[in-house]
Amino acid sequence: MPVYSLTSRKTLSTAKKQQLVDLFTDAHCSIMVAPEQFVHVLFSDGIPIFDRKSLYIHANVRQGRTPQTIEKMRETLIEGCAKILNVKANKIHINILEIQAKWIMEGGYIMPDPGEEDEWMEKVTKDLAARENSLVQK
Repeated sequence: MPVYSLTSRKTLSTAKKQQLVDLFTDAHCSIMVAPEQFVHVLFSDGIPIFDRKSLYIHANVRQGRTPQTIEKMRETLIEGCAKILNVKANKIHINILEIQAKWIMEGGYIMPDPGEEDEWMEKVTKDLAARENSLVQK
């Protein structure tokens, strides 16, 4: 979590997809202040999409950021995608859906609220190390 799902009218090259993954990862980590391993980017390309848009972005992010942070994220993604794909910003549609962290699991662990990632990562790392040690000892 988060999950960014990108649907594009045109087929995207591997290089363009990598640029978009980098954009979404960098933006999410710097603006939303979350670890990069949380970021997931999914692609569906060559799909006819509504209203003559070039790109449709659906984002599921953890709830708890300010409206200003969400707006900055929205603007950064639209501007970055427009530049990478060489399309006008008004040809990009984005929905950002905020979801309560307690409704989300990552690696079998309920996600932390924004700002609680360090403690969560420490706990998960310890749990996974203990699980691995128990498997090795068997």
